[in-house]
Amino acid sequence: MPVRVLAAIAAVAALAAVVASARAQSPASARAAAAVLTGDLGRVAPIKASGNDGASRSIPSRLPKGVVLGDGFVSATTSTSSLSASAQAEADDVELLGGLVKAALVQRFADDKGEGVKYRGSVLGLTVGDKEIDKVSSRKTYAFDGGTVTTNEDGAGLVIELTDDVEGVPAGSRIVVVDVSASATKGASPSTSPEPTATATPKATATPAPTATPKPSPRKKKPPSWRTRLMSSRFTFPVAGRTTIGGPFGSFRADTGAHQGNDLFADFGTPVVAVADGKLANVGSLPISGNRLWVYADSGDQFFYAHLSAFAPAAINDRHVEKGTILGYVGNTGDAEPTPPHLHFEIHPNGGDAVDPNPFLVAWQKRGAATAGDTAERPGALVEVRDFIGEG
Repeated sequence: MPVRVLAAIAAVAALAAVVASARAQSPASARAAAAVLTGDLGRVAPIKASGNDGASRSIPSRLPKGVVLGDGFVSATTSTSSLSASAQAEADDVELLGGLVKAALVQRFADDKGEGVKYRGSVLGLTVGDKEIDKVSSRKTYAFDGGTVTTNEDGAGLVIELTDDVEGVPAGSRIVVVDVSASATKGASPSTSPEPTATATPKATATPAPTATPKPSPRKKKPPSWRTRLMSSRFTFPVAGRTTIGGPFGSFRADTGAHQGNDLFADFGTPVVAVADGKLANVGSLPISGNRLWVYADSGDQFFYAHLSAFAPAAINDRHVEKGTILGYVGNTGDAEPTPPHLHFEIHPNGGDAVDPNPFLVAWQKRGAATAGDTAERPGALVEVRDFIGEG
C-alpha cells in the first residue's frame, strides 16, 4: 500500500479518537435563579439564567394581595467559560400579614464558582409582631402568634411559616422573601481514553530544508478598560466600617427617576472615605441629596456621595485628598430621612454616565474596607451646609 494512503488512514483514525473523546466529555453547566417573593402568596419578579447568560429586573407595579413592597430587584449571571453562577435578590420596605412581619431591607446573594454554592446577605429593620429585632446577619428563628419567621436560611432571606390562619392566609402557608440559587458544575472528564491503534510506519523521505518564517510584528497593547481599572487596587471601599451593600442600581425613584447608584447601609456616624486619590467638588447640601460631595479621581473617574450626616474637616471644595481620607459620616439627610442610615454612592467612569457600582463595591469590600485613622470628633447632630449648586 502506498505510504501516502497509510498516512491518510492514520490521520483518520486519530481524528476519530479525538471525536470519540470529545463526545464522552460532558460540558460544564451554570445555572442561577432569583425572585423577590415566592411561596403561597405568589411569585414576584422571578428570573433564571443558564449557560453564558444574564438577567435582571425590578419589582412590577402590581403585587399579590397582602404583599407590600417599597422597592426591590433581582439579578442572575452565569458563565460556563469562566465557570461561575451568581444570583442576587433584594426587597425594600417589606410588610406582610397586615404588618405583622416588616423589614426595611432583605438581601440575599448566592455564588458558585464550581466549588459549591455560598450564600450571604442580611435583614435590616426586622420587626416580628411587637418585637423590634433590627439587623440579622445569620440564621435565626422568631415565633409569633400563628407562626414563625426564619432569617438567612440558605438562599432565602425571610421564610414565614404559618401554623394558624393569619390575616386571611391559611395555616400551613409558606412565604419566602428574596429567594436565590446558583450552581456551577465542571464538565466530566471521559471515563476511558481511546487506546492508540497500530498503524503502518511510512518510509522516511527526504525533508526539504525549512525556510525562515518572518516573525509577526508585535501587537500594540490596548489600554485597560475602565472596568479593569476600577477593579484595581488603586480604589478602596467608600465606608470604613461594617457595611451592607444595598441598592439597587436602575430601580425607579419617584423624585429622581432611575436610581443611579447603590445604597451602602452602615451604622450612623460610620466614617466615609475617598475611594481614590483625587479632588473634591460640589461639597454642600441639597434637598434630595442631603449632605453630598464628589470625588474627581486622578484616574478621570468621578464618584458621587450623598446623605452624609456631616462632613469631615478634610471635605473642602477643590482640595486634593488621598485614598482613604475621611470625608464625612454615614447618615440619612435629604430625602433619605425616613430610611435607615446609608451612603448613596455612584460611579461615573471617565466622568460619563453612571454605571452599576455593585461588582466594584463587592470587589473593593472583599479586599478590605479602608481603616484610615478617625481623629476628628464624631458628629453629635446633623450638619447642613446650604449652597446654590444645582442638584447632583
